[in-house]
Amino acid sequence: MNKAKFVSEITVVDPDTGGDVQIEVYKHENGGMFAIDSSYLEQCFDDDSNPVIPDPFSTTGAKQVMLFNNDAIQLK
Repeated sequence: MNKAKFVSEITVVDPDTGGDVQIEVYKHENGGMFAIDSSYLEQCFDDDSNPVIPDPFSTTGAKQVMLFNNDAIQLK
């Protein structure tokens, strides 16, 4: 399983509704960065756990990535 480290939370405008949306940006261990809707993470995962989601950089769709929100994780 791959790992991704939290970088920042930013606010963007939803192009469909025009409303503000908070997204969390993560640095993938492969060097790429991706963002995910903060409200999705809040609704689907406990605060005291590291969410595991489908890896957005997987070419097969079978891999997962664990999200970390602290500096304890060392990426490769």
